[in-house]
Amino acid sequence: TWWAGTGTDGEFLQMLSVLRAARLARLIRVVQRVPVFREAWMLVRGLSDSARTLFWTCVVIFFVTYVFAIFGLAMVVEQLQKVQKTLTDPVQIEEINELFELCAGLDKLMYTMIQVLTLDSYNGIIRQMMQYLPWCWMYFYAYIAVAVFVLMNLVTAIIVENAVTTSQNDHAYQVLQKESKRQKELKELCDLFEFMDADGSGTLSWHEFKESFDDPEMSCKWFLLDFQPEECKELFNLLDDGDGEIETQEFFEGLGRMKGTAQSKD
Repeated sequence: TWWAGTGTDGEFLQMLSVLRAARLARLIRVVQRVPVFREAWMLVRGLSDSARTLFWTCVVIFFVTYVFAIFGLAMVVEQLQKVQKTLTDPVQIEEINELFELCAGLDKLMYTMIQVLTLDSYNGIIRQMMQYLPWCWMYFYAYIAVAVFVLMNLVTAIIVENAVTTSQNDHAYQVLQKESKRQKELKELCDLFEFMDADGSGTLSWHEFKESFDDPEMSCKWFLLDFQPEECKELFNLLDDGDGEIETQEFFEGLGRMKGTAQSKD
């Protein structure tokens, strides 16, 4: 518009447009990641993935309709014109003129064929035309067989296949995300264990375990894992198998099991 690029107002509006685009991008990421919106995201993905199929469907339907319309002008409309010359009844003449309004011309006939394609009240058109050309139903039936029964079912199959592929890709992406998250958590636990193992023995004694809760930096890490300082002794006993020291495998399996239980409760 005329005021969008003038002075400070124009720059301000451009900045607002950028901010709106950024907010929209953030909203799309939220919809993509939040499990509640998973079905909505799959619908959006399905629509975007089917855009090319939809485009070529329109192209093929136009081509098929065009070919049938050409044959219709030569077979149906031409015969109706011959029948019109033999009519003397004003009612019949008016009826056949109404038919010409639907099919006398390539554009009109193609539009009528699209109406037949969508099965929109096509019986009235065909039955009225059959009064003058009893065989014309075969022409329309051939078009319905090709465009509706074959072509549209093929399009449906392709769209369903795209939707299944999208769903499978989405599932594979979620598996990769979970595996990446698991690897990250495993590395965090490994770093935590190495930091706590002051003597490098590969095991954690009660003294080393307790000192980790007294250290401010380590205490923050325990807090992020949802463990409080007052739970120190109880946690050590849960991880220890009874020998007074926590080995690497005991540490990983025990904390991983506790985190999984906490997440399932949430």
